Amino acid sequence: MFHDWIDEARPQTLLLGSTNCALGCALGFYYGEVTLYTVITAFFVVVTGVLLQVVSNFANDYGDAYAKSDGEKRLGPIRAVMTGAISLSQLRKGMATVILLCVLSGLIALFLAVGNNIQVLAWFVFLGALSILAALFYTMGFAYGRKGLGDLFVLVFFGCVAVIGSQLLITSASGGGFDMYPDTFLLAFSAGCGSVMVLHVNAMRDVDEDRLSGKRTLAARMSYKASAGYLLGLFTAVTLTSCAACFYSHKGWEIFILLFSLVPLLTSTIRAVKNVRDGAKIAPELKFTSLGCSIHHIAWMVVLVVDYWVYY
Repeated sequence: MFHDWIDEARPQTLLLGSTNCALGCALGFYYGEVTLYTVITAFFVVVTGVLLQVVSNFANDYGDAYAKSDGEKRLGPIRAVMTGAISLSQLRKGMATVILLCVLSGLIALFLAVGNNIQVLAWFVFLGALSILAALFYTMGFAYGRKGLGDLFVLVFFGCVAVIGSQLLITSASGGGFDMYPDTFLLAFSAGCGSVMVLHVNAMRDVDEDRLSGKRTLAARMSYKASAGYLLGLFTAVTLTSCAACFYSHKGWEIFILLFSLVPLLTSTIRAVKNVRDGAKIAPELKFTSLGCSIHHIAWMVVLVVDYWVYY
């Protein structure tokens, strides 16, 4: 049973969710301070981001299982809820437990970062509540993911909120207030586009089944050629905004570190585009796309460390 729950949480997706928040925290360290206090704050920020990803994964599988949108021809992994190893009732209770843990870690991070500033607390609690609702309603209730709106919500919450929100919390914990910086905005968009790439590759894999079940993702709405072009466009956006952030706020030579780190993501993107009509061949690219985005985020952390200790 424990193995079933681990599988249901989709551990392979958690690296991207954690590095999105860790990138924001790294920016907070760069513009704030690196102390035991801010490191502990960053720990709870990243834990909250990971738990939100788990909530999203549970809710996605619950919604698909409830709607019976995963058929016999599914190309993705077979989840425990699909085999009956975990019932829908158990999965609901699991979601409730993870949401409570997410709220607890989020409140600890907020208390450490902003203290008793009620106005700021209210704004972050509001954003946190929206993030949880966005995770829940991807395939449940309003099910915006079935209506082709998933990409927009992922861009906002797994990009902008994850990176910008994390940076603000760490700089606040450092005593530096709530200033935002150009590279933070650019990297929030870059990270968001990377997360959308992962979502789109997942949709490209399942496009035939989604069309049969009425799940109207962007990949299901587009032609194969347009879907491939969209993925290439997302990769281009990741690259350009990342390089612009480096050029604008950091050292020009560090762009080469970032370009090198993007090679795994580029190769995975090329393979996905090449096999756009074959979901079975696209399926392995989901983990490589996620890993490629995470490598890019880690490279940015290296750049920030170099800047902080050498040039700052």
